[in-house]
Amino acid sequence: MGQKWYRKNVVKSIWILAEHVFLLVMAASFLWLMSYPVLRSEIFNGTHADQYEDTKAFADQVLHTGEGISAGIAQKEDFETDGYYDPDKIIDAAKYVGSDVAGGGSESLSYRLEDMVAWGEALNQDTGEAAGDEGNIIVCRRSDGTYHYYEYSEFQDLIQNGELSFVMASEEGGMTQEEILLSLRDRTFSEGMSDLFKGVQDQEGRILYVDCWNYDGYWYKEECKTAEGKSILDVANEDPAWNGHLSEAFDIVDTAVQSVYWNMDHYQRLLESYQEGDTNLTYLYVDQTAKEIVSNREEYREGQDLEATLDKIRESGKYAIIYPRLADFETNMKNVDAAEWRNALQVNGKEDAYIFALSVDTTYPVQDSFYTESQTYAQYGGTAVWVFAAGVAAAILFALGLIWLTLAAGRRPEDEALHLNSFDHWKTEIAALLVFVLWLVPVLLLGSTVSMTSAVVYDEYGRIVHANAFQNSVYSSTGNTVAMTVMILYSCAMFLAGYLSLVRRIKAGTLWKDSLLRSIVKFIGRIFQNLSILWRIVLIFGVVILFHWIAFFSYGSFFFFGLMVLSEVLIFVYMIKDALGKQRIKKGIEEIAGGQVDYKIHVDGLPREQQDIGEKINSIGEGLDRALEKSIKSERLKTDLITNVSHDIKTPLTSIINYVELLKQENFEDPRIRRYIEVLEQKSQRLKTLTEDVVEASKVSSGNITLEYMNINFVEMIQQTSGEFEEKFKARNLTEVLNLPQEEVMIRADGRRMWRVLANIYNNAAKYALEGTRVYADLQVVDGHAVFSLKNISQQQLNISADELTERFIRGDISRSTEGSGLGLSIAKTLTEMQGGKFELYLDGDLFRVTITF
Repeated sequence: MGQKWYRKNVVKSIWILAEHVFLLVMAASFLWLMSYPVLRSEIFNGTHADQYEDTKAFADQVLHTGEGISAGIAQKEDFETDGYYDPDKIIDAAKYVGSDVAGGGSESLSYRLEDMVAWGEALNQDTGEAAGDEGNIIVCRRSDGTYHYYEYSEFQDLIQNGELSFVMASEEGGMTQEEILLSLRDRTFSEGMSDLFKGVQDQEGRILYVDCWNYDGYWYKEECKTAEGKSILDVANEDPAWNGHLSEAFDIVDTAVQSVYWNMDHYQRLLESYQEGDTNLTYLYVDQTAKEIVSNREEYREGQDLEATLDKIRESGKYAIIYPRLADFETNMKNVDAAEWRNALQVNGKEDAYIFALSVDTTYPVQDSFYTESQTYAQYGGTAVWVFAAGVAAAILFALGLIWLTLAAGRRPEDEALHLNSFDHWKTEIAALLVFVLWLVPVLLLGSTVSMTSAVVYDEYGRIVHANAFQNSVYSSTGNTVAMTVMILYSCAMFLAGYLSLVRRIKAGTLWKDSLLRSIVKFIGRIFQNLSILWRIVLIFGVVILFHWIAFFSYGSFFFFGLMVLSEVLIFVYMIKDALGKQRIKKGIEEIAGGQVDYKIHVDGLPREQQDIGEKINSIGEGLDRALEKSIKSERLKTDLITNVSHDIKTPLTSIINYVELLKQENFEDPRIRRYIEVLEQKSQRLKTLTEDVVEASKVSSGNITLEYMNINFVEMIQQTSGEFEEKFKARNLTEVLNLPQEEVMIRADGRRMWRVLANIYNNAAKYALEGTRVYADLQVVDGHAVFSLKNISQQQLNISADELTERFIRGDISRSTEGSGLGLSIAKTLTEMQGGKFELYLDGDLFRVTITF
């Protein structure tokens, strides 16, 4: 099957790069449209106006401006006297917020306008401080069910100077007067604890209050007094309408202060933002009932003929005139909903006898927000559709590319197998967290360098303001453009890295398999499966956790702190004992694995589970010891059998050899007899050699030999051995190639045994090397070691491993047609290792190499 080119890495790389470009185009289109709402509205309206004045955005700007103006006009009645701002005007807090808590509205909670504005400013600047003891309010109840409120410091002074005193319920036991005061100071004295005393009396012994407790309702520090110079506590004490409603009084005043502050802000913006000469907007509000005219044009406030004034407004540019009747609504603006405008531009909910007119001079003599939007529309109008189309096309291409990458994820062109990279084998949650962090940190750092400006969105005064996070835009600067581009491209790269890894995991079925949550679930499952073994550890851990939480929630308690310390000490001791027990078991396993099978682990003092493990390991050691003794005994019996048989064979074999020698001396003339004698001599000598090899192998394998170490010139010994086997090599047409160093190479070994090693190696080559080939003998000194190797080409095909050739009775010729016992290499290897050397065989096809190292 041919390779699928669309799965190649280069194709995937091109698609991934294209995805970055598509996302960049999408983001650029989105940001551009978000920066220019007037153009965005053009898309949703589906039409393109030639001028800004004919767009819905223009109509909306005028409407929002009118809403702000109507809100400001509504505040004039509250904040002005005879048409001018009056800071000394009295505001009834309950009436201002429309509350009827006081049963229709007592005017006790009335404040000067200037005081309420300053109070609201302090609250919004967070300059107000929470009350300390001043906010610790004491509630005292009279017998008739009414209340009197004291600040704690005042109540404390009255008790301590004797003007008030507690009438104790009993002189024996219970709380003292000082203890009650302390509880009130600490705000722990609640309603219903009056069984400690009978009441509170004055100096004449009259019971003034039957109960008292700490106030726990809503309160705060007051920034100013009422118009009559009273605090809220004073009002609640003196005005029956507010007695028993202290929390509601605080709440109402707070709400009124906040409302006055923000409404004052509306009022001041109206005065400051739309003065004549500062705006292209003209507004006119006529209250026909109150005969009141409000406008930002001086000539319109002079009370001239109303219809003439309206005609001027109609001629000034784009306008809208709102009447109480919807049928009378007038405008020359497009995209206007008359009902929406009439409902939005009502002042104080008045529905009758008013006229509200708005107009914008479309020649724009003043460079205000209307002028700015008009210039923007003139420059970019008509491009919004194309920008939007480009963004939509990029979004479609991005989605298609994402689908293709999803299908190709984990696939290669040469096969249908699913291929995962190393990151795909990370734990799912860890991989997701890593991708998120690697994305978040750089984006936050880059985002902090981007300068934001508010988008063109209008407040109720028609001014450009921030409305929410989606209405911000980025300054069009080179630095911001670069930063935003990098952020978008980097975000795309991190998204694709995480998403494609997720796809590969889903395809491979490893999303849950490699999940950290799955590992936790499996771990908990293993705990429950082995609870019979682990119950003690789980119980101890649970007790420790319990003690810790008890100590945590009982902070300052010495008893629970002691329990926590005790539990930590106990768990520490348990962990130490467990670790020491494991170390003792580990050492026992290492000793037995190292060959000391009779080693015994001391199980005394170990935990129950570790004692069982230790005893079983000791049993394993005993079993190994018995098996080893049995094996040694069997090997010894084999060796003894071989030795005894070899000795028994030697006696008749010696007689046979001697009689053969006697027969040779008879000089038989019959050639057949002479041939028989020759065969007898060869076979008897071969049997003698075999017997000697068997005895030698038996001694070597049983270690029943004594080594006599001496300094030996390895070069000279090799040369002597080579000379000894020269005739044998010539008989089989073998050529020896010697490569020996010129200087002496001294080794520490047994000379006689070392001669046997070399003789066996050379003899093996003489017997099994291919006739007419070369035998290479090399000696080198490598890192302080003498390394001798003998190489030759085998005559027979070697279908066995190198290790098998060093076993006893294994020969290189399968037919066993050559002389030899199969013990030569085995004896050579054993003797080499007994002298501290290393014996290695190497087979590569027919190449045979022996290497010994000392």
